[in-house]
Amino acid sequence: MGSKQKQTRQLQKERFEQLLAKRTALLLEKGIEMQKIAKDKVIKHLQAEINRTVKAIDSIGAREKLIEKAKIQKQKNAEKVKADKSKPKKKKAESAPEGKDKKEKKKKKTGKQ
Repeated sequence: MGSKQKQTRQLQKERFEQLLAKRTALLLEKGIEMQKIAKDKVIKHLQAEINRTVKAIDSIGAREKLIEKAKIQKQKNAEKVKADKSKPKKKKAESAPEGKDKKEKKKKKTGKQ
């Protein structure tokens, strides 16, 4: 009964709890004491299934929180990128004269030698 949906797991839990209640009522009708009922294999099995289902529900909840945090972080990163793109960049015109200066320096060095 492996399911990764929270709703399905909650339905499974309810079903196991109903089965547990029916089994307990049946054993009480037969006149069996509560101590022996607690040792009944079917009762133990149903309690174990309920515990497993509760743990699965908790796990699904933790996974959902993680996914939600990741979505929020992704949105923040997208906003940062968008903000960075909207800032004006420095013009390359300032770097162009530097290139001419380098050429002139090379000419001077070759002229000296």
